[in-house]
Amino acid sequence: MFSETPTSNLDIFYDEYRFRDMEFDELLTSFRGVLTHPGEAIARVILIGPPGSGKSFILDSFQDRIKNGRIINNESNIQLNCVNIDCQTIDSSKTVVYEIIRKIDPFFRASLDECQTAELQYILADILHEREEALIIIFDNIDALVAKEPEEVNSLIYGFQRFSEGKTKDEPNLFSQILVAHDIGFLQDLDSSVFRRVVTDVIPFEPYDAEQTFQLLSDFVKKNIRKKIAEETVWFIAMISQGNMRLAIELLERANLISLKNHEILILPEHVRDANKTLTDFKVTEQMIKDLPAGEKLLLLSIARRFQSNSKAFINFLDLPSLFFSICEEYDMLNIARYFSDVLNNLETLSLISIHNVQKEVIITLSDISAYELGQNLEDEYKQKRRDNPYFT
Repeated sequence: MFSETPTSNLDIFYDEYRFRDMEFDELLTSFRGVLTHPGEAIARVILIGPPGSGKSFILDSFQDRIKNGRIINNESNIQLNCVNIDCQTIDSSKTVVYEIIRKIDPFFRASLDECQTAELQYILADILHEREEALIIIFDNIDALVAKEPEEVNSLIYGFQRFSEGKTKDEPNLFSQILVAHDIGFLQDLDSSVFRRVVTDVIPFEPYDAEQTFQLLSDFVKKNIRKKIAEETVWFIAMISQGNMRLAIELLERANLISLKNHEILILPEHVRDANKTLTDFKVTEQMIKDLPAGEKLLLLSIARRFQSNSKAFINFLDLPSLFFSICEEYDMLNIARYFSDVLNNLETLSLISIHNVQKEVIITLSDISAYELGQNLEDEYKQKRRDNPYFT
């Protein structure tokens, strides 16, 4: 039972978890026995999902509520604690246990070279016995550690499980586990025997859709961003982050810094494009643009000019044919205008532009290169061609 007062045993956990209520309820259900009777029940859950899908958000809230709610078994006086270890930043299973101990007892010191993982686990158990605590361990990015040393991770998980196997009725269950990974594939490198006797639930997290990302990002803007930003620009970030809320926030914060550096009043789509160039794996190079056929270059120049002139994030698809026709006429290449559909499809295939359906409209975005940079390079190229081959001689 909980000490100190919520009206219901699990009241401190109930709240609005926007778009992740179902996942939080599943986590709560899996740990219901541990939360109501610390030291008696144990649980293990695997959370899987791509980066930015809400796993950390849910776990941070879960951990904070355990720490702030003082969950105590009134019969045994055992209190529940929870620690989070990011396995991606740790080089060994032994170090994982050492860092867990340090989170429980910041004054603990030991030479890792002289210790074994199992020895450290027993030291941790002794500390918990003395403090009268049971522990939920969150192994964030466990798949990164499994990739480094699968056999040691087998021993690590089994070692914590061992404290609940063969114990007498007077000994508490000390360790429950939450394993967090991008997908379930990491289990292939683990021995199935390490999961015996403990029921393991799997909770999947799907990426946020664009509407959900937009709403979450809008709330973040209200709380954390002082600069003005148009709703369309927030939508733009929501689209190009593709359901990764962590990426969306990083794009917003970097765009904000670029806006401050440029002494702009607003956070503009161009700032987002500049920020995205440093975050995406896909890089638009000058050589890539230079090697494009003439039609693709002209259509990109049409798009870049429109973005430069009105500071918008999107172009309506219906406006694009006339823009393309005009620029083909400007550069005396009207014969290319008839291939608009082929040119557009090729640019999308090359990931130089993106096409989206939003509220019954088709829109075009440019996200991986600055519109100013793109437009400047193409304008310079075509000005040089015009000087080399003037229309009238």
